[in-house]
Amino acid sequence: MPKIATLGPQETFSDLATKQYLQSQDKDYEIEYFSSLSETFSAIGKECEMGVLPIENLSEGYVQVVLDHLLDTKLVVISEILLPIQFSFVGSCADLSELTDLYVQFVAHGQCSEFIDRLENIKVHNTQSNIESLLLAQKHGQGGGAIIPKHALKMANNQTLIKENVTNYENNQTRFLVLTDKPQPRLADQQYKTSVVVKNENDSPGVLGNIVNAFAQQKVNLTSIMSRPTKSDFGKYHFFIDIDGHQQDPDVCRALQQIMKQHPVTVIGSYIKAEQKKAP
Repeated sequence: MPKIATLGPQETFSDLATKQYLQSQDKDYEIEYFSSLSETFSAIGKECEMGVLPIENLSEGYVQVVLDHLLDTKLVVISEILLPIQFSFVGSCADLSELTDLYVQFVAHGQCSEFIDRLENIKVHNTQSNIESLLLAQKHGQGGGAIIPKHALKMANNQTLIKENVTNYENNQTRFLVLTDKPQPRLADQQYKTSVVVKNENDSPGVLGNIVNAFAQQKVNLTSIMSRPTKSDFGKYHFFIDIDGHQQDPDVCRALQQIMKQHPVTVIGSYIKAEQKKAP
């Protein structure tokens, strides 16, 4: 059976997004869980046929480690998933004043910062996954607590203090990308997005302006743009860009060709646009 890679262990948001994606597929996959986002990314196209990774949170922005991998990948984005995200707090204590150690996944930390910042005299431990946070808090015992997905409360067997929603924003969502090494054919009557990387190898004045103008001249809607350091010189950046439309659309094609005259461009993939979802 082919495998699909995602961040583990089971019941992470990545696991939920992966299972949501698989429900729409007519092929069975075995989910392979990895302990970090980098390990998950590295497995795609090797021991796993495809993978699911978080790329952007509604309040916290892009997941930088995934973005950096996308800048130099040969993998292709074939789908996106939008998942409502809510976090809860569980602790082995009768009151928050008894909390000594808090375990929280490094991305979830920012999404629950208002709750965490109100806690006093605690040690915060950043983890790789939300379920790892729960397991470490349970192992810690008295005085240990964790920020976990609300859907994982059923796993919090030994915790005595529970707060069901500690998320900063009610409509918190995370966008996930499905990646593989083979592009998918275009489907008719579907709304598409395209992700591209523009490499800034010959730095010159107006680089970003020229890129934005190329899309504007063709009336292509640029939905997001993120700069990442080239790691070669201060002040030099590559650009990760999302646009509405398919790379085969004439207007998108003309805009990309214009940019290619000055900079290397890699199309990471064109994929069906996910529908916006509201948190329950």
